[in-house]
Amino acid sequence: MFKRIITLLAIFLLTLSVKATTLEHYQAMLQPSQAKQDIEQWLTFIDKTHPDLSYTVKDINGFYQQVNDFKKSITKSISVREFWLKMMTFNSLMSDGHASITPTARNSLIKSYLNNGGTLFPFTVKFDNEKLIIKSKLNGSATKLAGCRITKINGLSIDEVLTPLIERTHGDSHEHRKVILETRFAAYYWMMFGEQKQFSLDITKGDINIANISIEAASEIAAKDSSFEANFQFSQINENTGLLTVNTFLWLEDEARVFDFFESTFKQIKENKLTHLIINIRRNGGGDDHFWKQGIVKYIANKPWKSGSNYKVKVIAGRVGKDQKEGDVVEGEITTIEQVDTDNPLRFTGKVSVLVSPYTYSSSILFTNTMQDHGFGTLIGDKTGGKSGQSGGIQRITLTNSNLTSVIPRFWLARPSGTDNLALITLDKIISYDPLQPEQLIDKLLAE
Repeated sequence: MFKRIITLLAIFLLTLSVKATTLEHYQAMLQPSQAKQDIEQWLTFIDKTHPDLSYTVKDINGFYQQVNDFKKSITKSISVREFWLKMMTFNSLMSDGHASITPTARNSLIKSYLNNGGTLFPFTVKFDNEKLIIKSKLNGSATKLAGCRITKINGLSIDEVLTPLIERTHGDSHEHRKVILETRFAAYYWMMFGEQKQFSLDITKGDINIANISIEAASEIAAKDSSFEANFQFSQINENTGLLTVNTFLWLEDEARVFDFFESTFKQIKENKLTHLIINIRRNGGGDDHFWKQGIVKYIANKPWKSGSNYKVKVIAGRVGKDQKEGDVVEGEITTIEQVDTDNPLRFTGKVSVLVSPYTYSSSILFTNTMQDHGFGTLIGDKTGGKSGQSGGIQRITLTNSNLTSVIPRFWLARPSGTDNLALITLDKIISYDPLQPEQLIDKLLAE
């Protein structure tokens, strides 16, 4: 049942057809009956899918009260945009990266908006704790303002800008929501504050404060590099150390290629007699756990292991087992124990360091749990964002009138040790580094 326990949202985004939100729909109005119908559709979907929403929602009664208060408040036509912005505030209340309500096909909407002469905030950004730092131009090219801290945007303090955006971003925690917001800051800024053709920024660079810098809005956004080479990399970085970077545990195009890559990696490690393997999953938002089970852990494990312990699952249509009925909530324990392949000629017995970040999530957290709870590796980074206990088996629905997409998990799974499931991943070693220079973490680790 749980052989391939976590299937990340990306699988559904890639394999299920979705109805893209058009710019015309985004600018349209909903009648009160339509808006209320979507809210009821969403609540019904949660009820039929989630095994226990109170697992991550701190005040479950307060959550439903807020949803129903919003529903009752809709007495006249409401714009799709306004409806979206209100519904998205429930993301932070659900406090689960696998439970979200977001615009359907957001990237297609943004592309349509730009093609129709729209403009966006001109920079990509990174968080440095609670500071918002300029990374590059939105089209991916370099900017002289890289590294500058933004203190105001169009007269609003950065707190006034970030608070409503983070509130509307899904994620396990505040740290997790921040790194997710980084990936869509320009889009969410546009939805929240509307179109701007010019931006006035107050910035800080070192000890120098510069006010009212005028920057033209962007009309082009950089395409993400989704190539195999961008997601799966291995290199020998010194005489004894190899660096394995895995930015996803999902590759639907050619799974065999992924396993060939991992086998080739451990062959190189063996041939070059490396004694230290650094596994970098700081930009890995998850995927399917069989990739790391068969591609990494089988080469590293030195004792029997498992990827989880207790679980709770909602029985849904199409997933009804023996002696079950739709709507049942089933609790149990993972009993499958993975054995060590002692005959594997490529088994690695050296030191393993696993680099994690607040972006590390879903199946990647199951991987870190497995590595940590069985003593297979040391978790290293400056901070984390995902909970150790993970939800999964996500289901999705597109709300009929607003075209919002809701994602809801049908189970949650405790880590192998069964402890601290609502706590964020705990690092074994904390090393601070500049978020705009991620290679610093590796340099500092090797210098120890």
